[in-house]
Amino acid sequence: MLRTVLLLSSWIWGSLVLAGKAPNIVFIIADDLGWNDVSYHGSDLNTPVLDQLAREGLRLEQHYTQPECSTTRASLLTSRYIVRTGLQADVILNGGGMALPLNETLMSDYLKQLGYKNYLVGKWHQGANSWRETPVFRGFDYFYGYYGGQIHYFGHYHTKFGGHDFRRDYRDEQGNFKQDILKNELGNYLTKSLTDEAIRIVKENENSKDPMFLYFALPNTHSPNQSPKGYVDKYFPKDSKITDYDRKQLAGNLGGLEEAVKNLTDVLKASKQWDNTLLVFISDNGGAPQGLMSYAGQSNYPLRSGKTTLFEGALRVPAFVSGPLVKHLAGKENHGMFHVSDWFPTLHALIKQRTGKSVKLVSEIDGVNQAGMIFKNGPSARKEMLHQLNLGNQAYRLGDYKIIVGNPGEYDGYVRHADKPDIKIKYDEPTDFWGKLKCSIGLCGGFGDFITDNDGAKVRLYNLKEDPNETYNIAAKHPDIVKKMRERIEKFKGIVMPAQENDRINAAHHKNSGGIWVPWKDDVRRDQVDYRILEKTEL
Repeated sequence: MLRTVLLLSSWIWGSLVLAGKAPNIVFIIADDLGWNDVSYHGSDLNTPVLDQLAREGLRLEQHYTQPECSTTRASLLTSRYIVRTGLQADVILNGGGMALPLNETLMSDYLKQLGYKNYLVGKWHQGANSWRETPVFRGFDYFYGYYGGQIHYFGHYHTKFGGHDFRRDYRDEQGNFKQDILKNELGNYLTKSLTDEAIRIVKENENSKDPMFLYFALPNTHSPNQSPKGYVDKYFPKDSKITDYDRKQLAGNLGGLEEAVKNLTDVLKASKQWDNTLLVFISDNGGAPQGLMSYAGQSNYPLRSGKTTLFEGALRVPAFVSGPLVKHLAGKENHGMFHVSDWFPTLHALIKQRTGKSVKLVSEIDGVNQAGMIFKNGPSARKEMLHQLNLGNQAYRLGDYKIIVGNPGEYDGYVRHADKPDIKIKYDEPTDFWGKLKCSIGLCGGFGDFITDNDGAKVRLYNLKEDPNETYNIAAKHPDIVKKMRERIEKFKGIVMPAQENDRINAAHHKNSGGIWVPWKDDVRRDQVDYRILEKTEL
């Protein structure tokens, strides 16, 4: 009886302390972290920090993103399917002309209306052809990081196109936009610089009356696999039998991610803010165990394929929520569908419940309120997800079924698992007895029993409840389900925006601005931007 009274008193006290108070939101997004790159999924690499935070909260075991970096971030920020933005056909490239459309209302815009101070530390990757496409013009109060998609961890240049891309954007007390090009950070480990800045922001806001939204978008574990000297030896398990060179290098890269998360959360936990903070962790897409970035050493085992494709290895990622606001769910897992576009509607519901404040959301958002799932470990509010609807391919999920029409991505068939070199999985082979027997005498038709649509495109259908690794195509066995799902996809065609395409624009190249990537369109005059380059000698 006494224990019940004490627990009730504690709950009442906590409710009174937090009543009317908007929660701080710390949203950590890793880059290209594979399903099997976290030890709580059975990885050969150790991630004790992520494991502990996941144990202190709720693991989201069917959290879905888009196949690549910029598409996921666009869907997260807009709460919309990527086909509504025109970004569905390609990843945003530096100087390529693509960008998240300016008529989109972002999560940061909504949160600003709700009284939040918004900080973006790390990767933007939503376009920077014009100043108005950059974070401080799109709802963020402060930006410290890089505009583009991939970056050298020490040289701070784009690893494919060159050009310096590390900066600080902010407004002074009079509202004037300012930018510092951080050449004074050259040679410093990017992940540590970003973490130090995130920690500074947390400390600066400890006594603030305004709630904080910290969007911490780390470069790890995107290729190239770079880390400070000694990190590989420090973080690669001593008892591991893995000999793959790339996998070993990933251990150092992953160690950098672990240190960043630990150092930030240690400061948060020691601050007054922690009791009213929700921490979200996701990867932006699956790892890249194959193709041009196979040297990243990542693994999505046993999920099929990886980054850039429409298979589960690209779309289903490690994710969890943690912190005091979800401590009652510690150690639990939720296997309901959650799409990356669901985050703001869910956070909006939490803020409204806490403060009574709300904003009017754009009517055409695709994200759904998953508060019951996140805060009560309830069932998913989702019944379907549109993964892709492009000229060459389509992918859609309805209940347990997933359909892929056309090209599923470049990498189909065998998948390289750097952590499991002796395991070979051939996909689209039968799993039932008679099917296996048929295949054993060469009658399974190569990649399984495909059917084709009127355009000759291959159709794949998987029951993800029974076959989460997409090993056997059941389209030929269930034409009724294929027909129903194709009809539903047709209804989505009315929301599809024309796809943007990358076009190498000479005016955009960093060679025209002293080897630094800067916006090249004249929507804000150059003389209206207080722009300075901090060299190594400056403090």
